[in-house]
Amino acid sequence: MISIQNLTKVYQKGGQTVKALDGVSLEIEAGDRYGIIGLSGAGKSSLVRCINRLEEPTSGDLQIDGTDILRLEGAALRQARQGIGMIFQNFNLLSSKTIYENIAFPLRLQKLPEAQIRARVNELLEKVELTDKANVYPINLSGGQKQRVGIARALANHPKILLCDEATSALDPKTTKQILDLLKRINEELGVTLVVITHEMEVIKSLCNKVAILESGKVVESGETLQVFSNPASVETKHFIDTTSLPSRPSGAGHWLNLTFSKGSAKMPILSQIIRKHDIDINILAGTIETIQNEPLGRLLVEIDTTEATLKSVIAALEIQHVQTEVIA
Repeated sequence: MISIQNLTKVYQKGGQTVKALDGVSLEIEAGDRYGIIGLSGAGKSSLVRCINRLEEPTSGDLQIDGTDILRLEGAALRQARQGIGMIFQNFNLLSSKTIYENIAFPLRLQKLPEAQIRARVNELLEKVELTDKANVYPINLSGGQKQRVGIARALANHPKILLCDEATSALDPKTTKQILDLLKRINEELGVTLVVITHEMEVIKSLCNKVAILESGKVVESGETLQVFSNPASVETKHFIDTTSLPSRPSGAGHWLNLTFSKGSAKMPILSQIIRKHDIDINILAGTIETIQNEPLGRLLVEIDTTEATLKSVIAALEIQHVQTEVIA
């Protein structure tokens, strides 16, 4: 488990003080696929680089499996880092070395026997489906293939944690899906904890079971991905995930409601049941449906022209069916 408490990172730039992390606290359980998302400058990359001590936090506590990682130095720190793999946005491959040698590089630093290195590299090439590329150089690979090499290299030392810093930002949508599927399979088969830094909502929806929203170096919300997306608690999160633009509202219109369908309610004919029961018309103004962690999440903006008493009955009926309701006006 990764336990982060009140982590702060301050930089000095051009005579000015910049607080990249401002009291960040997170609990990441073993085996999680934990997403950390925010806009540019939110502090995401600073946080992930503090986890493996590529950056030194200014203050706070950071423990991995009960070990205070911030107190480690020298050989003890190098040993701890072997349990933390990292993949990067721009792959960071050694252009003068073959794919085989790139993956073997962290193993050679440990001076392992050549037979052991060969067996591990071949195992990883098979896992990332690049067995035919062992003797190829990075310049001859596609972006997706380069990232597969980066993943294989990060896994070389059997890490318990894999840090993914914008790992799909340089890839097209089709390749992104392939890489996310690979990361999910690695998590499920090897039990590796994933910490996924991204600014892309689709990455979180597709891959992560938990998420934290960063804003100006602070965690504004965290929790199960489906819960955060279906019922955001903070204004910042609502703004971050809201992709529905409201149509113009004519004068004299009825009540406008934002409806969020989760916990199986997206698959049920709830609105048609309410229309029949209350003998009312419901006008759908806008809507989306998406899949988050294999669960459908639907959002509708609707207009209901009815009395206050009937409106209260409709809202009660919706909430019984796990439809979250927000009255806009």
